[in-house]
Amino acid sequence: MDEPKKSIVVDIFGTEYVVRGEGDGSYIKEVAAYVDSKMRSISATTSNVSSLKVAILTALNLSDEVFKFKAEAAKKQENDETADDLIKQMEKENL
Repeated sequence: MDEPKKSIVVDIFGTEYVVRGEGDGSYIKEVAAYVDSKMRSISATTSNVSSLKVAILTALNLSDEVFKFKAEAAKKQENDETADDLIKQMEKENL
């Protein structure tokens, strides 16, 4: 049976949000804290920027992280496949 969704209150950049999610509430809090820290970091390095602009810059930064992780994962997958092919080739030659 699916776990019921829980409501968790989180604070992101000075505003409280009620987030509904499945599973461990500490994970939702951890994700929210990460977003909050990114927004505060960006806000500290920019002057007189609205919360909306900070949120958009944060979204861009987080998207950049996701794209980089995806590229790294794809490269790792490619390397793993190449290694597997080489192992298979070496095994054939040793038979």
